[in-house]
Amino acid sequence: MPLTPNFSTSQPPGQPSVITVTDSSTGSDGAIASRRVYLVDYEGNYIVESTNTTTTYTPWPLVDTSIDIDCLTEDMALSVVVTWNDVNGVQLYTDTQLTGFTSFNEEFNYSLIQGLAAVGNPSYILQDNQFFQNMMKLRVFIDGGNQAVSLGGDITSAQNCYNLATVMTDAQNYYF
Repeated sequence: MPLTPNFSTSQPPGQPSVITVTDSSTGSDGAIASRRVYLVDYEGNYIVESTNTTTTYTPWPLVDTSIDIDCLTEDMALSVVVTWNDVNGVQLYTDTQLTGFTSFNEEFNYSLIQGLAAVGNPSYILQDNQFFQNMMKLRVFIDGGNQAVSLGGDITSAQNCYNLATVMTDAQNYYF
């Protein structure tokens, strides 16, 4: 039975810079000799680990069901392309998915929730420096990016939303 290409992506908890790609393909093809993962941002730039200075992709050994790619410095909307190639590197199969990777801002948002839960009377936090309004803005930016990915297939709008959330987390002393 020929290969039906498929994969999933995730981010390990506590490791927001890492993308895990897991092969969930069915079938097989004896001509497949290698796999590659291409991560493409909204401007068409290829994202790779900082140690990869020679290719636009991350090689993915066939013996590994999943691969961790440590490449993010902030939340990003990426077009993730996995190719299954023959011995000459010729692409035999491909699968592409638009995905939002939001662990940086999600983990920061959760730290705000932990802070609220740790305070016996959080009312002074909610009234301080427009904390609650800013927390809701952060949530809207993250969710807006996610909806741009899942509902609109819109990588540019997703990245713009994630960038707005990142501005807030980078300037957390001002907003929170």
